[in-house]
Amino acid sequence: MARPRRFAQEDGWGLAASLAVGLVLLAVVLGAVLTTRDSSKARVTERSMDLLEVEQLGRAFSDKVSLANSALLAGGRSLSRETALPRQRFLDTAGRLRERLTAPEDQALVDRVWRAEQAHEAALRALSDTASTPEQEAARGRLAQAHGRVREAQAQLEKTVQARLRDANTAAVMADQKELGLLLLASALGLGVAAALAWVLHRRLHPLKREAQANTHRFQALVEGVRDYALVLLDAKGRVASWNPGAERIKGWSEAEILGRPASSFYTSEDAAAGQAERDLSRALKEGRLRMEGWRQRKDGSRFWAEVAVTALRDEDGTPQGFSVVTRDITEQRRSERMQELLAEAGRVFHQSLDPDLTVAELARLLVPEVADGCILYLLTPAGELRPRAVTHVRPEREESLWEALRRFPPRAGMPPTIWSVMRTGRSRLDVDVAMDDLTDSSESPEHRVLIERIGIGSSLVVPLRAGNQTLGVFVLMTARGHRSFTQADQVLVEELAGRAALALDNTRLLREAREAVDLIAVTAHDLGNPLQALQLLLNKVQRAQASGQDEGVRKGLVAARGQAQRLGQLLHDLLDLSRLSSGKRLLDAAPMDLGELSREVVERFAESAAQVGCTLSLEAQGMLVGYWDRIRLDRVVTNLLSNALKFGRGHPVRVRVAALDEEHVRLSVRDEGVGIAPDAQRRVFERFEREPSAKAEPGYGLGLYIVRQLVEAHGGTIHLASVPGQGATFTVDLPRMPRFVEAPLAPDVLQ
Repeated sequence: MARPRRFAQEDGWGLAASLAVGLVLLAVVLGAVLTTRDSSKARVTERSMDLLEVEQLGRAFSDKVSLANSALLAGGRSLSRETALPRQRFLDTAGRLRERLTAPEDQALVDRVWRAEQAHEAALRALSDTASTPEQEAARGRLAQAHGRVREAQAQLEKTVQARLRDANTAAVMADQKELGLLLLASALGLGVAAALAWVLHRRLHPLKREAQANTHRFQALVEGVRDYALVLLDAKGRVASWNPGAERIKGWSEAEILGRPASSFYTSEDAAAGQAERDLSRALKEGRLRMEGWRQRKDGSRFWAEVAVTALRDEDGTPQGFSVVTRDITEQRRSERMQELLAEAGRVFHQSLDPDLTVAELARLLVPEVADGCILYLLTPAGELRPRAVTHVRPEREESLWEALRRFPPRAGMPPTIWSVMRTGRSRLDVDVAMDDLTDSSESPEHRVLIERIGIGSSLVVPLRAGNQTLGVFVLMTARGHRSFTQADQVLVEELAGRAALALDNTRLLREAREAVDLIAVTAHDLGNPLQALQLLLNKVQRAQASGQDEGVRKGLVAARGQAQRLGQLLHDLLDLSRLSSGKRLLDAAPMDLGELSREVVERFAESAAQVGCTLSLEAQGMLVGYWDRIRLDRVVTNLLSNALKFGRGHPVRVRVAALDEEHVRLSVRDEGVGIAPDAQRRVFERFEREPSAKAEPGYGLGLYIVRQLVEAHGGTIHLASVPGQGATFTVDLPRMPRFVEAPLAPDVLQ
């Protein structure tokens, strides 16, 4: 019984050993299946990376074409420099593809793409070197053909690589099926062939494992070598699970900082709060793959325009495992495209708008927020002062700070120095990084410094608004600190827009002057005819009265004739002043003079006219009121104001008062107690050919007050009107004793 028991024990041990060997064999087979699947996935990954390289080849060519178009629009001088980097990326990618794709037909396709790109580069150089228009058109045609051949060759290469990827996927599926059959076969053979199968599997799996590990290392090295793309893996909950060096370069986070954080960390604060990240992942999970463009946010809070591809990752059963996110920074590419769109839109606005206020408002709208975060547009007044005409900012509270700073601390002569330097030289000023010390030095007081710091300027660009040799104003653009900085491309764009805007404003001025010239001809023809006809009739009457011996009739006729001659002379003086004002050149012959003495002379000159219309004319002058003015032009100012007061204050007192306003200014006021001016007409009476409705019965041409305003502003002064209908009107002129004259041609009326 001992031997059978021993045999039974030996059989039991043998059975146990066989079972153990079978389990080991089964474990080995399972390990082999898993290892083979890893190898199949690695091959699929290789084909996927081939396809990624082909796509990167197309993007590099697209970047080259975009930058080449921008360089050609800028004159072509920087073509080689602008296209060197994307072209080198193209050639490097083509070289990698030639090494990766071992099949002769695949290498032939890569060579075809390379040759097509060489032909495109040659056509691009030929277009850059072409000067005449016919040759340029031919060169553009050859360039378009070369571009099409590159795209065609690239599409064929991509189609072939996709076919290789499909074949690899099919091979992987077939390998899985074969391995499943092998697993079933190994289970059926059982214990008898366990040792042999274990030996065979050991001999086969060991090299496969080494190959799989090598493939894994190569894939990891490839992912870490990609610097132009952020390659990120998210788990099923949307948290970061993998992070390549390209992602660190583009987004700013290190791998240790970002692992485990949600995908919303890459979105802007507004989009993250609105749940945009979760919606994008849901769409990718539903559609399989999602491609999009939009603003993304770096670690430091700055933003960039990104091209993003999100792919949902699933296992063989279709269970979601996570997401792959490929991100590329295309801020410069989008800025180049947007540049062309802005120029086209600006051309449409400038051609359609004849209103200068609408034109400057549209300019600010175009530039914010596409180019800058904030914009101030200054225009030059006839007195040589800069006044803001448009202010805008992407953040309403900072726009209010800008307006408050401009209201409380308006620009004055020489301040801020940067703006006046641009006005004087006509050259733009770009500050990529504005130092806070520079802003503090430009402030006039601690309150002003607080307002400037509240705006938070990080980068600035100051561009003059020039039409020919004339500087009409200046653009001041700014970006928020930590957001983005201006580039040379931004400067080129804004200078182009400023040139077009200045041309549009100048065209508006020319059109307005042409229309006013037509009106002037009509008014002049009519108003010159009236006094001439009246003068002829009066002279005939005087002749008849003299023939009949009526001395009184002769005297009255001569008085009336002299009045008509004075009216005719007044019109001629107005037309002469109007001609000088319309020329845009207003050089004053200034010298020391006493405004009180001048006013006294004018009042004495109008004494007889005042008596004829029943007005009591009085003058109040306080001492010596000496200033540096043009005596002839100020004589015109006082004459026109006093003539206007006698005309509309008929039968009522007229008072002229001249007094010192302060140590640097003198005030002249002319007060009548006549019909007055309605409130809605008060802002129009200083315009050319404008007359108050109640004054239509009085003779006049609507030029006197316009000329007064122009001459006062030429001296650096201001004129104001205060009137109540039925209670008269008061015109007040404030003049600086020492005006700051502008010797260059002044801005046209359209800028006033």
